Amino acid sequence: MDLRSLGLRTATLAAIAFAPGAVLAIGHGTPDQKPPAQEDVCDAAGLRGAAYGLCVAYCEANDCDEFPDSQACDRLFENYTKLTGEDAFPCDEATPPPVPEPRSPIAP
Repeated sequence: MDLRSLGLRTATLAAIAFAPGAVLAIGHGTPDQKPPAQEDVCDAAGLRGAAYGLCVAYCEANDCDEFPDSQACDRLFENYTKLTGEDAFPCDEATPPPVPEPRSPIAP
């Protein structure tokens, strides 16, 4: 086996081994494929300190507002609630109550 053949085999194996990492890097590793640096919901909310860190972890890094079914999201929510007393993160959309339809008057 000559050096050129060994080098080609090594390069091929390296490409196969590191290809999945390159694919994942394109998605930036977050569920919504949007890196936290491009999201600003926690900055806009004016949070500071630990509340800010929990917000970034919940809303931007783990995308718990879009993909809430994980133990990590539950723990982040519990800690945020203990710390701030709030019952929702800034990224959680509040669902307004349904508006009742007006009743038609009863004809005599």
